[in-house]
Amino acid sequence: MVNYTPAVMGKEEYKDSVSSGTKVREYMVENFETISENQTILEATEMLLRLNLTGAPVVDKHGGMIGFLSEKDCLKFVLDSKYYNHAPSTVTHYMSTQVMSISPNDSLTSVVELFLRNNFQIYPVVEEGRVIGTVSRQKILKSISDLDETSW
Repeated sequence: MVNYTPAVMGKEEYKDSVSSGTKVREYMVENFETISENQTILEATEMLLRLNLTGAPVVDKHGGMIGFLSEKDCLKFVLDSKYYNHAPSTVTHYMSTQVMSISPNDSLTSVVELFLRNNFQIYPVVEEGRVIGTVSRQKILKSISDLDETSW
């Protein structure tokens, strides 16, 4: 009897086959919102709420990413202003400066693994020091759910 079951790939072979496949560039949002380093935290918080965003890259006047402002960072502002009665300051006071970003050439699998390992809901996509898009956990989940294939 002939066995038509394909050979099972090892973990490294599978990663190599996937890494040469689907890239982040295909799933990133290119029409994304950024926050200017000069905006107040109040303006930025209102923008995130109005646009229903979980966060956005903070950029300098040349479009270079200098940080990331998340809902969590905005909660710090709300606590400071409502409970401690601090006056609002600029976004740079509240944003995260240790930002994990991804490349548009990263594989879809590697980004899914990042979402599983970390508690982030969105990653900025950076190329040559400039933010060129964002990828959200929700967008990736929807995109993968819509795939017709069983492996990617």
